[in-house]
Amino acid sequence: MVKVYRASETILKSRAGYGVKYVADIGFENPIGSAGFILVKIPPQMKTTPHAHGKLEEAFVIMNATKMGVNETLYDLLEGDIVVVEPGEWHWFETPDGGDVNIIAVKMPNLKDDKIETD
Repeated sequence: MVKVYRASETILKSRAGYGVKYVADIGFENPIGSAGFILVKIPPQMKTTPHAHGKLEEAFVIMNATKMGVNETLYDLLEGDIVVVEPGEWHWFETPDGGDVNIIAVKMPNLKDDKIETD
């Protein structure tokens, strides 16, 4: 089941000259073995094609405001939010007007050919 972790709901803590927010503590049922980190840039006013994965879980670190659909739900996401989708969950992004949306996607495990696309 999709999990959304909101950066806005965490407390900023001071460290030696900088601040930190601990946004998510994520446990996994299966050993991961590997992870792939992908920098994603989506242009403004774009809806990506919905897709799912057969075996891998995917975590998204949102770098600026966007919308993300997972199955039947559309989420409004802000900078620092983290979304984790499980295998078989259909997901896509809808970007606002203005600039590009930047996301860090983490595939666990790092399977290259695990994407399931709509017909």
